[in-house]
Amino acid sequence: MKKVVIDTDCGVDDAVAIMIALAHTELQVLGVTTVNGNVGVKQVTENVLRLLPLLGGEDIPVYRGASRPLIAQPHPASGVHGRNGLGDVELPDAGKRIEGSGAPDGILGMARENPGLTLVALGPLTNVAIALNLYPELEELLGEIVSMGGASGRGNVTPYAEFNYYADPESVQVVLESKVPLTAVLWDAVLKIAHTEEDIQALRLGESRMGKLLLDMHQPLFSFIEKMYGARVAMFPDPITMAYVVDPTISREQVSGDLKMEPTDSPRRGTSVLEKGERVTLITEIDKPGFQSILMEIRNLA
Repeated sequence: MKKVVIDTDCGVDDAVAIMIALAHTELQVLGVTTVNGNVGVKQVTENVLRLLPLLGGEDIPVYRGASRPLIAQPHPASGVHGRNGLGDVELPDAGKRIEGSGAPDGILGMARENPGLTLVALGPLTNVAIALNLYPELEELLGEIVSMGGASGRGNVTPYAEFNYYADPESVQVVLESKVPLTAVLWDAVLKIAHTEEDIQALRLGESRMGKLLLDMHQPLFSFIEKMYGARVAMFPDPITMAYVVDPTISREQVSGDLKMEPTDSPRRGTSVLEKGERVTLITEIDKPGFQSILMEIRNLA
């Protein structure tokens, strides 16, 4: 069983990724840390605290993390994910509360108790960078970091940059300069297996409670993408990333290289520049049927 810690800026796709993690017995979710990103960290934390009990994860500890990037101002995506980050779906309050320590201390504590764990970073890498700076021993304790972030082609927030890495490229650079093995699932892989609303309906997800929640949360995203591109399409960046953690064999194409970030305040801020090397594994294509098979397991959640 693979032991994982999930670091999230819990928007709609993060919520689905957490569903996947808890639906698969291959993973043991040790804890969840929250970070500013799609919405502010206070709302992100509230989303996680309300979501976990719905999924049977009421005992999973939640640690609140960074409220802003290392240097830049926050760049929220609430216009995409709805005001509350969950497509304006209101989840019930089950009374779950955060842990007394913050995200960096939580990561350290879980890594000390579970050396070799996988840190799955679904949002900006702010918490991860702070933890690595505060506690250099994490370089030896963490088995790997799997991050949703970066783009080798067109980005999703600028022509050059993907949202998570655009939001805090300085933190990405800190992680790159560490010794922890890093795998990045690129936006390129996400675009290749975009799902239309009909694709999702064909999976019959709506026949289950969690599948219906997925569809309800996605309505603002469908509308946003329809206005932008003329089609009701869902991207699944974080679910794809979590599916890869569940089963790395769904990667159809990956390359190794060194990754450099463009941190300057320019139109190219947050650009991921691939160079020759072996520092990072970059996932550029995912098997769509393999992903769908993993996604459909959320139907079995209570």
